[in-house]
Amino acid sequence: MRRQPAPLLAALLGALLVVPAAYALLRGYDALFSSEANPATVVTSLRIAMYWRLAVGAYVGGMAAPLVYLAARRDLFRTLRGLELGVLLVGALLLAQGTLLP
Repeated sequence: MRRQPAPLLAALLGALLVVPAAYALLRGYDALFSSEANPATVVTSLRIAMYWRLAVGAYVGGMAAPLVYLAARRDLFRTLRGLELGVLLVGALLLAQGTLLP
């Protein structure tokens, strides 16, 4: 059985989009509701919150990849349109997080 590369690439793109979105949401939560140090001021630490946010983002991206794959196998064009909106959403989240909550 030969796999089609398009759904796999869509799943990879979906997983890669989820990582920065999760990071931005977690950073926003930490900035608004938690009293942790600013990651821009903490340079050397193995327990820096930035690494934990990236790890959680990678975990969530890994959970999203099979869902995107299944959606892409069912209707590739519709899934890619959703991922296109996801690119805009992630860009807006990162812009908001970077400017409002540094």
